[in-house]
Amino acid sequence: MTDATPERDTVAIDSMAHDIYKQLTEGGNMLDVPFKTMKDVFMWAVCLGAQQGQKMPLTGKRISIFRWAQFDPQIDVPLLKAIAIAESGDVSILLRRNDILNIIEEYANAGIYELRARIFDEFGQPLWNLVSMVP
Repeated sequence: MTDATPERDTVAIDSMAHDIYKQLTEGGNMLDVPFKTMKDVFMWAVCLGAQQGQKMPLTGKRISIFRWAQFDPQIDVPLLKAIAIAESGDVSILLRRNDILNIIEEYANAGIYELRARIFDEFGQPLWNLVSMVP
């Protein structure tokens, strides 16, 4: 018998941010809605939060929007693991998916508001506002 916490398989966001995720993914015109999946929005939000060094705990109701398996194992997972190592300063975090998820969910929770502002509050079409964020 072990005391280990089972590994989570779902990626959660704060319920307060769910409308932003839907706003960024729902619609037919890619000029106005630049993302196809919530996973893609989440990845951008994580990167923005990490880039700015801002995390925000999920304080509201948690909504699971996709599963860990939806992360690309060659692109997404190494980036997320690198962010978790940088945040924790401990490579053993690679053995604890729950801790990785907690870190990246908090970065995404901070980054989603910046992402929304840069895409929708700036002058221009949302897709081109997104493109302009790439250095």
